[in-house]
Amino acid sequence: MSFRRLLCASALFAVALKANFVSGQDPEDSTTTTAEGVEGGDVASASSLIGSKRTTYVVVGGGTAGLAVATRLSEDPTNIIYVLEAGADGFNNPNIANLSGPSIQALPGSSVDWNYTSLPLQYAAGQTIAMTRGRVLGGSSAVNGALFTRPNRIDLDLWQTAFGAIGWTWNTISAAIKKAEKFSTTPGLPSIPSYHGQSGPICDTQRPLVGEVWNKGVIPAVVACGGKESQDQNGGDPSGIWYAPKAMFQNSTRSYSANSYYLPNAGRSNLHVLTTSTVSRILWSSKKQGGKVVATGVEYINGSTGNKVTLSADRVVLSGGVFGTPQVLELSGVGNPKIMNPLGISTVVDLPAVGENLMEQPTARYIAALAPGLTNSGLQLTLNFETPRTLFTPSEWIIARNLLNTAPPGLSKSAHNALKLMFDSDAVIIEFMGFPNPSNLVFLPILMHPMSRGYSHIVSADARVAPAFDLALLESPFDLYILTKALARARRFAAQSSLTPFLASAPPSADGGAVPAGELAPGASITTDAQLQQFIKQNVGVAYHPLGTAALGSVVDSTLKVKGTSNVFVVDGSIIPIEPSAHPSSIIYGIGEMAATILNSPFSLLSADDTNDSITADDQ
Repeated sequence: MSFRRLLCASALFAVALKANFVSGQDPEDSTTTTAEGVEGGDVASASSLIGSKRTTYVVVGGGTAGLAVATRLSEDPTNIIYVLEAGADGFNNPNIANLSGPSIQALPGSSVDWNYTSLPLQYAAGQTIAMTRGRVLGGSSAVNGALFTRPNRIDLDLWQTAFGAIGWTWNTISAAIKKAEKFSTTPGLPSIPSYHGQSGPICDTQRPLVGEVWNKGVIPAVVACGGKESQDQNGGDPSGIWYAPKAMFQNSTRSYSANSYYLPNAGRSNLHVLTTSTVSRILWSSKKQGGKVVATGVEYINGSTGNKVTLSADRVVLSGGVFGTPQVLELSGVGNPKIMNPLGISTVVDLPAVGENLMEQPTARYIAALAPGLTNSGLQLTLNFETPRTLFTPSEWIIARNLLNTAPPGLSKSAHNALKLMFDSDAVIIEFMGFPNPSNLVFLPILMHPMSRGYSHIVSADARVAPAFDLALLESPFDLYILTKALARARRFAAQSSLTPFLASAPPSADGGAVPAGELAPGASITTDAQLQQFIKQNVGVAYHPLGTAALGSVVDSTLKVKGTSNVFVVDGSIIPIEPSAHPSSIIYGIGEMAATILNSPFSLLSADDTNDSITADDQ
């Protein structure tokens, strides 16, 4: 058995941390530390190999992409990598490893969650959203639902054609995802292995099929309504219903960046991970390089002592995620002066796009009770992706397309044009997520490509104070219309003859109207589009896929370098310029893989994108 196969045979949670892993400890117990000072004795043996050619990286955030890029960079012994993670390591938390429903539900609001809460939603009954984000080694890959999917081909090609991100296309990003992935087929379930990677760190596979609710009830119902079955949704056309894979080992425990990228390589003498270390700001040189500011390192807060520690670096890589990355940039003087200056933060780079373009996929919910004696606990999860032509009648398509013409505030011209291109090409726009629930059948319609745009900005110069963010859910009438029609379609699924035998008897209707058997939500009293819209506004949820606050083209260039800087890069989901028709963790792993390749290129290549470094009015 190969070493890689051995790793995929267990969750690795029993693996002891190596000497290079430090929890809550200042390097050399010093409050001001150079790269040489941080190295200490465990790097001394590598010094003779590294010599004067070494490059020191500080990776801010040990999350999905952060540990991926750090581990890949450490494959080159001329690189020295320090990862600063605000959370603990989490390796003794059984709810991280366990992918059962109760364990996943135990993670939000716990010590491994940042416990972010949105501002009240102006267009969704003033409710707030508790936004779970991983505050633990592995970041959100440690606390998410672990789905591993890819989007429409056009979604990724538009990064280059619509947003000017040279080299970022379906072909390049898909290849990077394959490099991150080790897919295992599941007997009895369809898949196309060539769509997947076979030897990457992240193991993924489909759950074995149990019971008949899905294969004899749900899938035939979808087909009866004009949908289709998919053999595999990862080849650039995700349309259809399929048994989606999860990032998990063969023993059904979670495979994520901490136990699959980092732990197998924790013994490398040039890879250092410091937990409970919150970065408070980037440090800058007094001199510029080519008219751009130069980072000399970072300052962070030791979680055990409260001391502020400085760490020198040749390059700073921000991997703090959609909320953490713009927070660090603004705390460091990179962003909108109108936000930073009133907090006593001087402007280093005037870059108002930082923290803007916040996107999130809104959801509605359809729930029906299962017939007595049936259980849906632990069964396979299906995803049904549908295009506009499948979702809408011809007249509904025209209404939706007209709504798409009006851009809400915060939506850039580039993003607006991209959304039109995706819609007109009949790319997947809605996902019906069907997932296990012990006594109910749950369809979760998720809008893949919302028009609404929010923001995330600091409200304090203290790094320990959470940023304020507005998801702006349902601000665009287009978004509300799509979810309304999707919820009505979920109701049609439940009314099909293949599915009704699996559902409880229909509840009484207050107005005598008919609803599918067993419907619990929206409920028998909600029958018109206006009532469905009001239900959605009062109960809107999210897919927990926030993206875009340091987007390609507006905040970073094609090499992921922050505009106006010479050596600060962003490597996480905040660079994604438009929501993809997928659960984005696979793409974020791909970003980590591509970033490592870019950063290991000659430095001249990292400066070759200077023509894309200007800030246009559309970026703002």
